[in-house]
Amino acid sequence: MTSLRWKIVIALSLLALGSAWLLNRLTDTESIEISVLRHDPDTYMYDLITLTMNQDGTPKNKLYADYMAHYPDDNTTELINPKLEIFRPGKPPTIITAEKGWVTEDNEVILLSGNTRLLQLNNEGDRELEIITSDVRVLMDQEYAETDKPTTIFTKKTTIKAIGMNAYLGENRLELLHDVYTKILP
Repeated sequence: MTSLRWKIVIALSLLALGSAWLLNRLTDTESIEISVLRHDPDTYMYDLITLTMNQDGTPKNKLYADYMAHYPDDNTTELINPKLEIFRPGKPPTIITAEKGWVTEDNEVILLSGNTRLLQLNNEGDRELEIITSDVRVLMDQEYAETDKPTTIFTKKTTIKAIGMNAYLGENRLELLHDVYTKILP
């Protein structure tokens, strides 16, 4: 009888140890899965200003935002009220503003959403070009921006409305995609 009791005690002890090990293993796996699924910022700040320089030390662009949050799970950055100044040699900077922005992990693509404006002034401070649209994708290294949303373009004497646009910022060239309507003032 004593031998049977010891066998039961040993069996229950092994069962308890196995259950404890399994429970510990399941808890670790569950916490790893939950942390992978979470999209919480690891860094955030208000009133952000960043300056990017060219190889020769001259300013390339400056980014402002009311709020910035970095997410480590996908290494992206969210921006609230971003304002991007792209510097041009001998001219005032091109200014792009939006309600929200999202920057990819390699900092090469900026997605701008909500009311988005691009403004270029001439050296006298007069409006040379203004573009009003939404949902713009900006490729920083290629100085390129695109949207498939309705777009309105203003110059000194011209108003253009179109659906979709490709903007080659470095070349000062616009490509309008569909339903283009132009009004030229005398």
